[in-house]
Amino acid sequence: MRRRTALTVVSAAIGGAVVPLSFASAPAAAQGGRGPQSPTARWDFDERTGTVTREAVSGSADPIGYVFDDARYKPDSDPVRRRGVSGRALYFDGYSTVVTAQSPGALDPADGMTIDVWIAPYACEHGIDGKPQALVNQHDPDARTGFLLGLRRFGQIVFQLGFGTELVEVRGAPDRPAAKHRWTHVTATYDPAARQLRLYRDGRPIGTAATPDKTPVPAPDEPLLIGRHNRATLLNGEFHANMYMGLMDSLVIRPGTLDDPTAQREHADTIAALPGGQTPRPDLTHHRTRFDGDRHRPQFHMLPPWHWMNEPHAPVYFKGKYHIFYQHDPFGPYWGQIHWGHAVSTDLVHWRDLPMALAPAADSVGPDGIWSGSAHVDGDRGPVLFFTGGDDRLPYRQRTGLAVSSYQADGDTDLPTWTMRSEPVTEAPAGLPAGPGTAWAENFRDPFVWEEDGVWYQLVGSGIVDYDGTRVTRKYGGTALVHTARRPEGPWTHRGPLYWNDLATVPEPGEAWELPVLLPLPGPRGGRTGKHILLVSPWWESFHPSAVKHTYYWIGTFDKRECRFVPDHEEPREFDFGEHFTGPSGFVTPDGRSVLFSITQDRRSEQQHAQSGWAHNAGMPVSVFLRQDGTLGVEPIAEAAGLRGERLARVRRASVEEANRSLTEISGDLLDISAVIEPRGAERITLAVRACADGTEETLLCYDTAERRFWIDRGRSSLDPDVRKGVHGGTVELDGGRLRLRVLLDRSMLEAYVNGTNSLTSRVYPTRADATGLRLTARGGAAHVLELDVWRMNGAYDTPVAPAAYDPPRPTDVDALPNHDFATGDLTGWTVVSGTTFSDANVTTRTDWDWGGPFYQAETADDVSGHHLWGFNPDAGGDDATGVLRSATVVLGGDGMVDLLVSGGNDPDRCYAAVVRADDGKVLAKATGRGVEQYRRVVLDLSAHIGERVYVEVVDRATGGWGHINVDDVNVPVRRD
Repeated sequence: MRRRTALTVVSAAIGGAVVPLSFASAPAAAQGGRGPQSPTARWDFDERTGTVTREAVSGSADPIGYVFDDARYKPDSDPVRRRGVSGRALYFDGYSTVVTAQSPGALDPADGMTIDVWIAPYACEHGIDGKPQALVNQHDPDARTGFLLGLRRFGQIVFQLGFGTELVEVRGAPDRPAAKHRWTHVTATYDPAARQLRLYRDGRPIGTAATPDKTPVPAPDEPLLIGRHNRATLLNGEFHANMYMGLMDSLVIRPGTLDDPTAQREHADTIAALPGGQTPRPDLTHHRTRFDGDRHRPQFHMLPPWHWMNEPHAPVYFKGKYHIFYQHDPFGPYWGQIHWGHAVSTDLVHWRDLPMALAPAADSVGPDGIWSGSAHVDGDRGPVLFFTGGDDRLPYRQRTGLAVSSYQADGDTDLPTWTMRSEPVTEAPAGLPAGPGTAWAENFRDPFVWEEDGVWYQLVGSGIVDYDGTRVTRKYGGTALVHTARRPEGPWTHRGPLYWNDLATVPEPGEAWELPVLLPLPGPRGGRTGKHILLVSPWWESFHPSAVKHTYYWIGTFDKRECRFVPDHEEPREFDFGEHFTGPSGFVTPDGRSVLFSITQDRRSEQQHAQSGWAHNAGMPVSVFLRQDGTLGVEPIAEAAGLRGERLARVRRASVEEANRSLTEISGDLLDISAVIEPRGAERITLAVRACADGTEETLLCYDTAERRFWIDRGRSSLDPDVRKGVHGGTVELDGGRLRLRVLLDRSMLEAYVNGTNSLTSRVYPTRADATGLRLTARGGAAHVLELDVWRMNGAYDTPVAPAAYDPPRPTDVDALPNHDFATGDLTGWTVVSGTTFSDANVTTRTDWDWGGPFYQAETADDVSGHHLWGFNPDAGGDDATGVLRSATVVLGGDGMVDLLVSGGNDPDRCYAAVVRADDGKVLAKATGRGVEQYRRVVLDLSAHIGERVYVEVVDRATGGWGHINVDDVNVPVRRD
């Protein structure tokens, strides 16, 4: 969990006697300085615990950067280690794990150099910004100095060496990559006599490159980094790209040159010394225990073992098992490099992780991403997968592809192995007719496929536009394009738009549709009704405040002959009252139910994702059906009851007061709550969940009988100012005069189902350990509780559920900096020292900027409007304006920990917010932005300065692009008089 004091690395515990991998002495012919010599640096990674790794030659303890060294939302934990080729290996997680060392020892590359390492990659990065994933490097690519050993796309091995005037790179043969999920021995050598760089894989040569007739130039001023590029691209202002993901063992840097026979002999000798004369199978499984104690991570909902998840899709039932796939970035909790994750269940609620099903591949339809799709069983060969293939080489980048499992060959009903066909299934060529215009070829994705009466139908999300050449001149609205075929491989015939929304009159479903789903609607008892539900996720080309928040639907009739959908109502209806239910997918179960999956957006900032190590999770699957009155029925699937554990309450026919007394001894963050209440004149009925006894934190679910409205109030759901709050709801009629409520509470997840007609999905992030209580109240009347049941819920996976962990409370006997959050709407309490960039006009409540968003400024009870200081004012010079803003002077108190939100330009010398000692003007600590507008929380440890007079200074002396700084919620613990 987040420490309030600085982290000090003391030592690394090394367990067990481990014999390091040995290397042969140089052959006699090479002893004159050319042959490989004794290592100048060696990392065996044999530590079992701790946050450092030992460099064996110098004995130095090199720190391992890792997201949970100082965890924010869970107890601290060490970097992950697993069995290596010999001894232990370090698991690099793809976005946070990095070893920082000082140098490669007494190495003079002019006499040749050799690097050896054993790696077992889990995934291969795209090569963001054209940079390799660095295994080890100490280089300055701008100065063309130093060295790098790494991987390019699809595991291609590369070695770079700088000569000052050029950075020479040797690439291994594309068909000899470092294969995923197996150990590979990688060796790179520089031969000055031959003027050559050489690469070896498992002792065999795979590439050479000529070097200039000059001496290599080291980069001693750069840190030696293991696992991260010296100039890693920063994504979203938070995530380092160009990082290695997988296991690493025995990294050795040696002077001298390796020739082909020696490379082969050294590798053979290493293998011969291993048990059984072969390398072990690397354990790259992601253990869910990595997140034990995370106070916000759901436990009984489906989610990946780590990192980013977007929509679950392609649900399919086969041979007694339900399969679900999902959008997944294995490199970190951010969008990009999308693969298909895979899980299996026998009951739709208890899940088991399987290997990734699909990954970008050079010879596939999707070398740049495998995006959403669907699945359907194709007779004896089992399910086939339809996916969106991303290919940046194409004019329109997107087309659909097909993958088949190995079931017919191996009979494995887990379906762990899939092969993508190399040819596309459907494409959107320029000028494809669609309604009043043509298909928006740049947006052609998310195939939804089913087979009916021998015909295969495929819906593809898109939009309808007019083109002038390649330029879009008009947007008509979103659509789902229909294709039909007699077999999955096609040929597929384009049949036009299934339906579309007219932006001029019905703008809510967006400019294009994503994830279209068409399902039959059974009746309340499961019989056929002849009606279908069409669901879509709206998409806009530019930033839109409703993006990734809503799912819309129509009820209507599907005309199979014409391949058209005829809605019963023109206006789309919002499926869920919250702003977290998105990305629908669905299928028909063997017993005839139409079941929907969804992604529950967590609405957290990029920084919060990075600190958590995971992002998003699936919602509870829901059954949809047609009610007798022709409206949509929505209920969590019946199988959700199988997650119930101990019953904590059972109340029958009681007053609200009596029922509430039964809840006073109940607490929990993993609960299933079911209630049936007769209002009997009550104006409002409220169920408080995740509630502290004093109401400091609580989330309210309310029903107003006069307005016939149900809503969630998250105004006090969290004391964390960086958490999204707000009120969301909609109209719901009572069911025969009764309120029927079902609530699933899973740490930060909250799903409420009302009267079988509506759902409300939301997220709450309490900060207090005691925010686990329940409270039922009614205002006015004599409301009667007919039924009230509460169960504790068990986890969805076979790992024990660990209790949630919370930070200790911070000191409360302090005051705040005057107008620390700009809640007055102006610069009251602050002084403009110089310049024109800061004025009252910079204080704004805007949640997004003109070219994107959101800011994610602070939300507190004292400032529900969310005022913040945006340093960019186009009416006052924009980025070219400069100035200095200063707070009141105060005495630092409490624990001395200062935190604030900062964003904007990345310029620590000219654009920053600083804490300054008033007596001598010394800057004690400062923070700058990261070239993005979204805020991130910065914590400054000034505990050594408690009792000193300080002020905060916001400085903008930068001009040009990103020449501004944004600040909000400046929390300085002020000593009281």
